[in-house]
Amino acid sequence: MNLFSKTKNWIIETAALHYVNTKILAPYGQATALHIDSSVRNASIDVELKGETLPVRVELIGYEITQEGDRYFVTAGQIRTSREWLTELARAQIGNSRFEIPAEVGRKLKLAL
Repeated sequence: MNLFSKTKNWIIETAALHYVNTKILAPYGQATALHIDSSVRNASIDVELKGETLPVRVELIGYEITQEGDRYFVTAGQIRTSREWLTELARAQIGNSRFEIPAEVGRKLKLAL
Protein backbone atom coordinates (compact mmCIF):
# COMPACT_ATOMS: atom_id res chain seq x y z
CA MET A 1 0.00 0.00 0.00
CA ASN A 2 1.47 3.36 -0.99
CA LEU A 3 1.74 6.50 1.14
CA PHE A 4 -1.33 8.09 -0.48
CA SER A 5 -3.47 5.03 0.29
CA LYS A 6 -2.22 4.89 3.88
CA THR A 7 -2.96 8.59 4.40
CA LYS A 8 -6.40 8.27 2.80
CA ASN A 9 -7.23 5.27 4.98
CA TRP A 10 -6.06 7.10 8.12
CA ILE A 11 -8.29 10.11 7.37
CA ILE A 12 -11.29 7.85 6.76
CA GLU A 13 -10.53 5.79 9.88
CA THR A 14 -10.41 8.91 12.06
CA ALA A 15 -13.70 10.30 10.74
CA ALA A 16 -15.42 6.91 10.78
CA LEU A 17 -14.31 6.18 14.35
CA HIS A 18 -15.89 9.43 15.52
CA TYR A 19 -19.09 8.68 13.58
CA VAL A 20 -19.36 5.12 14.92
CA ASN A 21 -18.81 6.27 18.51
CA THR A 22 -21.28 9.15 18.43
CA LYS A 23 -24.01 7.77 16.15
CA ILE A 24 -23.97 4.00 16.71
CA LEU A 25 -22.10 2.77 19.77
CA ALA A 26 -22.74 5.45 22.40
CA PRO A 27 -25.38 3.42 24.33
CA TYR A 28 -23.28 0.24 24.21
CA GLY A 29 -19.68 1.34 24.66
CA GLN A 30 -17.02 2.80 22.39
CA ALA A 31 -14.73 1.85 19.56
CA THR A 32 -11.06 2.35 20.39
CA ALA A 33 -9.49 1.50 17.04
CA LEU A 34 -10.57 1.24 13.43
CA HIS A 35 -8.33 0.01 10.63
CA ILE A 36 -9.16 0.02 6.94
CA ASP A 37 -7.17 -1.56 4.14
CA SER A 38 -8.94 -0.26 1.05
CA SER A 39 -6.56 -2.08 -1.28
CA VAL A 40 -8.06 -5.45 -0.27
CA ARG A 41 -11.35 -4.08 1.13
CA ASN A 42 -10.86 -5.28 4.69
CA ALA A 43 -11.71 -3.39 7.88
CA SER A 44 -11.47 -4.12 11.59
CA ILE A 45 -12.76 -2.35 14.65
CA ASP A 46 -11.96 -2.82 18.35
CA VAL A 47 -14.89 -2.15 20.65
CA GLU A 48 -15.01 -1.80 24.43
CA LEU A 49 -18.56 -2.77 25.33
CA LYS A 50 -20.23 -1.84 28.60
CA GLY A 51 -20.17 -4.78 30.99
CA GLU A 52 -17.37 -6.60 29.12
CA THR A 53 -13.91 -6.90 30.61
CA LEU A 54 -12.07 -7.36 27.31
CA PRO A 55 -12.51 -5.54 23.99
CA VAL A 56 -14.19 -7.26 21.07
CA ARG A 57 -12.61 -7.15 17.61
CA VAL A 58 -14.85 -7.31 14.54
CA GLU A 59 -13.35 -7.80 11.08
CA LEU A 60 -15.11 -7.25 7.77
CA ILE A 61 -13.32 -9.18 5.08
CA GLY A 62 -14.01 -8.24 1.49
CA TYR A 63 -16.44 -5.39 2.16
CA GLU A 64 -18.22 -3.66 -0.69
CA ILE A 65 -20.02 -0.32 -0.82
CA THR A 66 -22.75 -0.06 -3.42
CA GLN A 67 -25.17 2.60 -4.56
CA GLU A 68 -28.74 2.28 -5.81
CA GLY A 69 -30.12 5.65 -6.73
CA ASP A 70 -29.70 7.85 -3.65
CA ARG A 71 -29.26 4.89 -1.30
CA TYR A 72 -25.95 3.36 -0.18
CA PHE A 73 -25.26 -0.10 1.20
CA VAL A 74 -22.33 -1.95 2.74
CA THR A 75 -21.85 -5.71 2.40
CA ALA A 76 -19.15 -7.81 4.06
CA GLY A 77 -17.95 -10.94 2.30
CA GLN A 78 -17.05 -12.45 5.69
CA ILE A 79 -17.36 -11.36 9.29
CA ARG A 80 -14.93 -12.56 11.92
CA THR A 81 -14.79 -11.57 15.59
CA SER A 82 -12.60 -12.20 18.60
CA ARG A 83 -15.42 -14.22 20.16
CA GLU A 84 -16.17 -17.58 18.54
CA TRP A 85 -19.85 -17.50 19.51
CA LEU A 86 -20.24 -13.98 18.12
CA THR A 87 -18.61 -14.97 14.83
CA GLU A 88 -21.03 -17.90 14.49
CA LEU A 89 -23.99 -15.66 15.35
CA ALA A 90 -22.90 -13.07 12.80
CA ARG A 91 -22.47 -15.72 10.10
CA ALA A 92 -25.89 -17.23 10.85
CA GLN A 93 -27.83 -13.98 11.20
CA ILE A 94 -25.99 -11.61 8.88
CA GLY A 95 -24.15 -13.74 6.33
CA ASN A 96 -23.73 -11.75 3.13
CA SER A 97 -26.58 -9.38 3.98
CA ARG A 98 -26.23 -5.79 3.01
CA PHE A 99 -26.99 -2.88 5.28
CA GLU A 100 -28.09 0.58 4.32
CA ILE A 101 -25.87 3.39 5.52
CA PRO A 102 -26.76 7.08 5.65
CA ALA A 103 -26.49 8.74 2.24
CA GLU A 104 -24.02 11.41 3.39
CA VAL A 105 -21.73 8.70 4.78
CA GLY A 106 -22.18 6.46 1.74
CA ARG A 107 -21.31 9.23 -0.70
CA LYS A 108 -18.09 10.03 1.14
CA LEU A 109 -17.07 6.40 1.53
CA LYS A 110 -17.86 5.56 -2.08
CA LEU A 111 -15.63 8.41 -3.26
CA ALA A 112 -12.84 7.72 -0.77
CA LEU A 113 -12.69 3.94 -0.85
